[in-house]
Amino acid sequence: MTAGLEGLTGAGRERALLAEAREVLADRLGCPTGEALQHLIWLARDLDLDMTDAAEMVVGDRETVPETGVQAFLPPLPPHAAPAAPPPAQADRDEVLRRAARFAAEDDRALLAALPHDAQAHALLDASMDSAAHLVPVRGPDGRVVDLLYARLNDAAEDLFGQGAAELTGRRLLCTEPGSALTGLFDAYVTVLESGAPYARGPFAYAAAKDGVSRSTRLSVRAVAVPTGVVVIWRHHHEEDRTRRRLERVERLGRLGFGEWDLVSGEANWSAQMSANYGLDPEDAPASPHDLAKVVAEQDIAMVEEAVADLFERREPVEIEHRVPTPDGRHRHLWMFAEPVLDDAGRPVSINIVSQDITRRRGIERALAETRRQMLRQQARTAQEHRVAVTLRRAILPDPADVQQLPGLVVAVRSQAAESAARIGGDWFATRELPGGRGLFAIGDAAGHGLPAAAAMARTRNGLLGLASTGEHPGRLVGWLNELVDDMEPAATGTAIVADYDRATRMLRWTSAGHPPPILVRGGAAVVLEGEPDPILGALPGVEYTGHEIRLYEDDVVYLYTDGLVERRDADIGDRIARLAEILRTSANGRNLALDKVLARMEHDRAADDTTLVAVRVR
Repeated sequence: MTAGLEGLTGAGRERALLAEAREVLADRLGCPTGEALQHLIWLARDLDLDMTDAAEMVVGDRETVPETGVQAFLPPLPPHAAPAAPPPAQADRDEVLRRAARFAAEDDRALLAALPHDAQAHALLDASMDSAAHLVPVRGPDGRVVDLLYARLNDAAEDLFGQGAAELTGRRLLCTEPGSALTGLFDAYVTVLESGAPYARGPFAYAAAKDGVSRSTRLSVRAVAVPTGVVVIWRHHHEEDRTRRRLERVERLGRLGFGEWDLVSGEANWSAQMSANYGLDPEDAPASPHDLAKVVAEQDIAMVEEAVADLFERREPVEIEHRVPTPDGRHRHLWMFAEPVLDDAGRPVSINIVSQDITRRRGIERALAETRRQMLRQQARTAQEHRVAVTLRRAILPDPADVQQLPGLVVAVRSQAAESAARIGGDWFATRELPGGRGLFAIGDAAGHGLPAAAAMARTRNGLLGLASTGEHPGRLVGWLNELVDDMEPAATGTAIVADYDRATRMLRWTSAGHPPPILVRGGAAVVLEGEPDPILGALPGVEYTGHEIRLYEDDVVYLYTDGLVERRDADIGDRIARLAEILRTSANGRNLALDKVLARMEHDRAADDTTLVAVRVR
């Protein structure tokens, strides 16, 4: 357990433990923390562990996977083509726009009304499946073309803002598309009009603005002269670009590559990601399917050759996983699917191939397998520690039925080890008869779980019983016990209550070292014997512990207990102690100590920690 988790208890500790385990596993597997949490859940289910126990194993066992986690199994990521540089800006055409603005559009309707029928223009518009418009020249007083007027548009025509024939017919080009001047299209259309030479351009970047909103696209344009003006045919590559971008994202995010071998022409067409998956430049794609084996790992050549043979001989799809060597001496793992395309005679005319880089997945699987092996080793060590801890606990603590009775007192004990193998703690209790009709009884809890806690418990309990022979009062005994625990190697801490009872005076003296307070039941009432809290054992050297005392009467019962009885992740410990006091008030009746009934009604979490309850009745 790391030092950062030592001071946490309950729900806060569990959340911190899960968070740290998730970070450790994410670093080990080379994956996001959310994915690491899912892997932790799977590991816990696979090993039949509670999530907290699985997290504690991951955090507590820091044997490293060779190199650094999953990176040991991953080659460098394949390169991706850099995005093309944006095209250079076109020359400024402000002068064209200023010239066009000087001429009014009053006579545009008259111009269109006087326009003769242009069969050639109409034929081009009707035949075009792309956007097409018939533009006629608007001339200035000097005869120069100052603008172009939309005379007619076909049904497919649409500008960047969705305007078609209904919105554009009768309007001027430079008013609706000032971008045509800025990109040089207007000058090109005028040149077509005056020279008769056709014009084609694109695809190229094009932008337009309307009402303060700007839109851009890739545009292809063709223009031809007709008797009355120019027919312009254009295409916005929206869907093509969107589809292309989607395919590029699918390839990049899924590391999927696509390729085709045309067996008739002998051409090979591989996508950029396909080439990247195989560590090749796009122009170095294998010329034929039979050349694919030349670029795979030597150990997989025979498997790839057999798959290619099946494509041609059995003419059926094949699916294999193979490796490709990388420059650093590692391997990239690829899943490949290929299928032949057959002509009417059943002969293959092309081969389609898809590959996916699954190196990261294989790396995670290997790192997970290593983590699982580590957890199994940790689980075996924990089971062994559990067996040793249980044996040590049984050897040191007396059987509750055989607990030593004290002068003037009846002592009863119930002590339950944690049900979870990883949670067996350091609960202990002790009784000892002292000279002069006095009796010592104590309860404690060594911090931690497993074998270390059991060892600390044994040393603490035995140390107290040895110190008790001095006959000193509880405050002095606890002070000495604190020095003993503080000197332990490895370092240990714990809590305890040490009490002695004098039969002659019926005085009970006790001292608490950070332990939950005793509860006194007298005459149908239960009182929590609160006192000034003192530090836990082993925390600070040289502490002078406070002593408390109270006179007892016949049939008074003093209850001591460990935190396993009152701590729950979903409740405040103060509320739980108050609940215990109420249960003791209603359950204990005179000489009936009712320990089993009390334990049942407290509904404590037996899997989480040891539980000990000691009852001392005055007789």
